[in-house]
Amino acid sequence: MQTTADLTRVEETVDTGLEYLPGVPVLLRVVTRGRRVAVSDEGRAVELAGRPAGWREVAARIANQLIVNVSRHGTIGLPVSGCGPGHDAIVSRIAAASLAVYEDLLDLE
Repeated sequence: MQTTADLTRVEETVDTGLEYLPGVPVLLRVVTRGRRVAVSDEGRAVELAGRPAGWREVAARIANQLIVNVSRHGTIGLPVSGCGPGHDAIVSRIAAASLAVYEDLLDLE
């Protein structure tokens, strides 16, 4: 049984070392609550690209290729599962997907 202390929410920002543009880092939000961990770009790739027409199709294609989730608002993310690839692999995958979506959306303009 989990106690209230086990459900403490911890948020951190992770600098992935990647950049959308020079000086504009790909930062991810990591939220931990108990044993649950979620990683996302908070919609930054889509926001920076300006939500051009067709952004959802581009994001869906990359989501399928890199096996990530994309919300209807453009947030790219995944939970970290104990039986999955692990925290570092998920952070790396979300960072790569976020950058790929951003770059491909720029090509739409």
